[in-house]
Amino acid sequence: MGAEKSGVKREAPLDADANKKPKTEPAWRAAAARRAAGPVAHGSKPIPEGKPNCLAGLTLVKVTTAPSSKTSYVVLGENAGVKKLDVIRKNKLRTLDEDGFLALIGERGTHALDPKVAAKLKDDEQKIVAAAKAMGPEKDSTGQLWTDKYAPQQLKELVGNKSNVEKLQAWLHEWPKSRKAQFKKPGPNATNTFKAMLISGSPGIGKTTAVHLVCAMEGYQPLELNASDTRSKKLLESALSDTINNRSIQGWMQGSNDTSNGVHITDHTVIIMDEVDGMSGGDRGGVGAINALIRKTQVPIICICNDRRNPKMQPLYTTAFNMTFVKPTVQQIRSRMLSIAFREKLQIPGEVMDQLIIAAQSDLRLVINMLSSWKLSQNSMSFDESKQFGAANQKPTLQTPFSLYAELSSAQRFGPLNRQSLNDKMDYYFQDHSIVPLMVEENYIKTNPVFAQKEANPQHKDWKHLQLLVKASASISDGDLIDTMIHGPQQHWSLMPHHGIASSVRPCSYIYGANTSFPSFPAFLGQNSKRTRLRRQLVDLQTRLRLRCTGSADDVRESYVSGLLPLVVDPLLQHGQEGIQDVIDNMDAYYLIPEDRETLVELELDDARREEKLKKLPAPVKAALTRAYNAKSHPVVFQRATGGLPAAQKTKVKQLHADGVPDNEDAYGVEEETAETAEWASDEDSDADLSKDRMVKQAKPKGKAKAKPKAAPRAAP
Repeated sequence: MGAEKSGVKREAPLDADANKKPKTEPAWRAAAARRAAGPVAHGSKPIPEGKPNCLAGLTLVKVTTAPSSKTSYVVLGENAGVKKLDVIRKNKLRTLDEDGFLALIGERGTHALDPKVAAKLKDDEQKIVAAAKAMGPEKDSTGQLWTDKYAPQQLKELVGNKSNVEKLQAWLHEWPKSRKAQFKKPGPNATNTFKAMLISGSPGIGKTTAVHLVCAMEGYQPLELNASDTRSKKLLESALSDTINNRSIQGWMQGSNDTSNGVHITDHTVIIMDEVDGMSGGDRGGVGAINALIRKTQVPIICICNDRRNPKMQPLYTTAFNMTFVKPTVQQIRSRMLSIAFREKLQIPGEVMDQLIIAAQSDLRLVINMLSSWKLSQNSMSFDESKQFGAANQKPTLQTPFSLYAELSSAQRFGPLNRQSLNDKMDYYFQDHSIVPLMVEENYIKTNPVFAQKEANPQHKDWKHLQLLVKASASISDGDLIDTMIHGPQQHWSLMPHHGIASSVRPCSYIYGANTSFPSFPAFLGQNSKRTRLRRQLVDLQTRLRLRCTGSADDVRESYVSGLLPLVVDPLLQHGQEGIQDVIDNMDAYYLIPEDRETLVELELDDARREEKLKKLPAPVKAALTRAYNAKSHPVVFQRATGGLPAAQKTKVKQLHADGVPDNEDAYGVEEETAETAEWASDEDSDADLSKDRMVKQAKPKGKAKAKPKAAPRAAP
């Protein structure tokens, strides 16, 4: 196509200096920086509303590949490549800058389409009309869902996965021959050695529909069982054991053993197990029960799942033929959806339908539901309406900590072309407010910021990178302070939006750009768990050392660890089995147990750590130390009621000696009792008669009370 004349006056002629080599960095590096930074002053110029087919008949080339002589206009940006500029000058092509291109859209009127393009559009329209007529005459379907109304009735109406459908049909067709050959002949598709099929793929792409259609085409009677409803192994075996033994469908559905009524299962019955991966993790043996039934079945079994990589699906890898259904392409779905729209008198262009398919992620059911919802209020849809409606009904995806951080720190999230508000960016934080800040803290130094790439000088680029990291780290520190107010004694949960901005959104606004590597999982979680464990072990160690040393757990960590290691570890490293007795004696002197020795080794922070040396210690030496320690009794500070010691020591616990027991009287300052005080206390106790005290109630003797003897009269003085 030749260049067409227009009223556009904003053509950018090439200067004589355009062929000079730039003195800055290489062009590819500058182009990468410009792509990451986005357009300059985005939104400052209004985008004109062009008339239909206003650019028809033109060939526009943005300088990314070499333009040809058939190009009408070349849209030039800043710092275009020298070789491409030479090609433009050689072919005498007209160029446009950004303002000229916008003016071209606004000033150029409607033009006729190219004959080839018009013929192709007309041919596509005829195919849509023919496909709509092939669906048959319209029936009264008031209140019927469109997904049921337009469900495929023939194999040719299925969208995508044609080869997999043919394999499934051939497997069912050859089932009698495979059974007669005892499943030893693989066949042309290598499927005839399997008694079952495992079909996996994303929801809504037609897996179950394809299975039912294939069964109907081959004359098989489907017996569908949702595996997620029959959850446990016992329920699954009881539901299918009689089915395998040719019990009738009606009797199986009603739970009775009477097979006199209903249809008997024949050799042309196929069992469909849908949602196999829906069995919960607590239902142990469910997939194993299906696997056991596949081994002894005499009828074909088809298992359907969404995720074949689920670990629960591993038992079926060897007994079932794995077949993965992929998402149909946009072009494959478009024809079917346009036929439905034409039948329902919906005026939707092809490019508008593509936006709905992309928003639904090729989920056929979701696209049909979106069309039925739009039909309730409108009979046509524009491109902008499809973008908005598709975004409002977009299929939700499962987000992981890695995907959340990748989305939040991408150049598209904070670039000039992004139109998301602050609340939209906050949604990434609130999807997992406990892990997203940790992901940002772990990976913010691994990004290549866009702001730093704009610097031409390498030194300035590094300096700018450091400045951005300082700002991001300061914002993360502010987020930690806010987090202490949220999870601390104050419990200020209303500060969570501020925490999301300071800990996640604001740091990413500084360092957004391309990640230099795949995001790493937060190391803080593992280190914090290790710190908690070591702190607990340190407190136990300090408790056992109280009889030999004083000090808090922090004192033990700072001062006593380095002094105890030479006593309980070095004899073993230096002398081997000969140093075992010295190690045991030193441990008993400080009331330590083997777990304390391991804690001391793990708490060491010197350069020459003993932990690595102990790993190289021969196994016989370690075993000899364990046997020698368990063969003797050892002093302990206390013994737990639940039994905190090894079983071999529970019967050999040696009580502390008298000289090792603390004197409570010395601790509380109680004076010793003198002889006179003891004699006075004994005389006073002997004179006390509790029977005469009215405040003391005496217990009555059991049984019949005996008469007291009369007291003898006193003699007169």
